[in-house]
Amino acid sequence: MYGLNVARFESLTLCQMPEAAWRTRIPVRFGSCDPAGIVYMPEYLSLFNGAVEDWYGEALGISYHDLIGKRRIGLGYAHVSADFAKPSSMGDVLDVAVIVCDIGRASLTFTVHAFKEGIECVRSTFVTVTTSLLDHTVMALPDDLRRAATAYRSRCLHSSNVGSLTPEVVLEAMGSRSDQV
Repeated sequence: MYGLNVARFESLTLCQMPEAAWRTRIPVRFGSCDPAGIVYMPEYLSLFNGAVEDWYGEALGISYHDLIGKRRIGLGYAHVSADFAKPSSMGDVLDVAVIVCDIGRASLTFTVHAFKEGIECVRSTFVTVTTSLLDHTVMALPDDLRRAATAYRSRCLHSSNVGSLTPEVVLEAMGSRSDQV
């Protein structure tokens, strides 16, 4: 179609997520749905952003609000992509997990996985770049954020559950989609 190579999305199961991966549950509400009764595609990004804000505090131990408000460190998205496998509707409850895939000099790359009834329905990849909110220039990841993200990633990589997927396997699964739509 239009000369684009569009790959199929292969869903994971919730039990494949590393045991140490931070998780939360998000109820799908009326305001997140379009006239067709399913979550409006851009609304997932808003839902995921809320989950990511919670992840910073709960999994990394660093207040998202303090990073932006008090410390004046921007956490802007340089890249966002999403794959959709199954629609979600009002009344569904999504289990959401975050996996850190890469830690750069001034960036974090992570995936947010949403599961409906234990089957992945949406996967989104975010590349966050840290910036100074004083002069809006790129800045190195703060040391505490780098340490926390590195420790979190390590916990996920060394989870004890047998069926877990490491960030490398998740990335490989995302990159090896060869079926054409």
